[in-house]
Amino acid sequence: MQFYETALQYLEKEKYNLSPFTVHTYYWNLKKIFDYNPNLELENFDQSVVQNYKIHLQQLGNKPATVCKALSVFRIFSKKIYQDGLLKVDPFEKVKIGRAYTRRGFLTIRELKSLYLNYNDHYNILSETEQEVMRAFLFSCFTGLRYSDLQSLDASEIFDWKIRKQMHKTGDAVYIPIPLQARLLLPEHMKAGRIFRVVENSHFNRTLRNAAKKLGYSKHIHCHLARHTFATTCITLGISLSATSKLLGHRNLETTLIYAKYIDAFLDKEMKKFRKLG
Repeated sequence: MQFYETALQYLEKEKYNLSPFTVHTYYWNLKKIFDYNPNLELENFDQSVVQNYKIHLQQLGNKPATVCKALSVFRIFSKKIYQDGLLKVDPFEKVKIGRAYTRRGFLTIRELKSLYLNYNDHYNILSETEQEVMRAFLFSCFTGLRYSDLQSLDASEIFDWKIRKQMHKTGDAVYIPIPLQARLLLPEHMKAGRIFRVVENSHFNRTLRNAAKKLGYSKHIHCHLARHTFATTCITLGISLSATSKLLGHRNLETTLIYAKYIDAFLDKEMKKFRKLG
């Protein structure tokens, strides 16, 4: 029996219980394993295969976070196959994947305010598509919505200036009160249907960067930067980590804590608590 075909059978059985994003991630990473070793037999699958695959990914120039994700997916299906008795040994028993932390870019509050005001004052210098992309990006900066959720955001999911939406990535429901800055980015008279006309991701990012340059912002930005900006802005403003986590739709507070370590103001504020010692 071959690993790839067996893993696909497991995925086919379980994909209806998974979010579309997770299914896509699993398929993509299983395909990478197939490309590396299309004839990997279960009887020859041991820890050396895992170690060699890790080295292969590193030699291809994959970033640490990409390697960790690839190995995590590899482990998920290996464990299932092992638990069903199709593998003699657990190939990941002594393999430590770890976690890779990459610095997450974001706009500072000053940069966000500048870009927002420049858009409001000079949006007429942008093309219609650039206006739409920048409007969606800024809305995400103030609400934390992912690209896929911006793309599918429907007028029916907004009521009384609150977003109640099932997230595309996880399938979990999220509740986000819309701040005034974001309300002003919404159409004056919202009609039924999609709120934003969000173009394909790579086109979105190219258009976004062109629009930002016209508005005087020259740093490299992309759609997901908006979600990072929302998270760091919440923390900088003093919104609790637990509330920030809820707004972002994180299942684990540790995921939200990743953002906190980039905010000097947050650490400054927390360390001031030592004054209570007198």
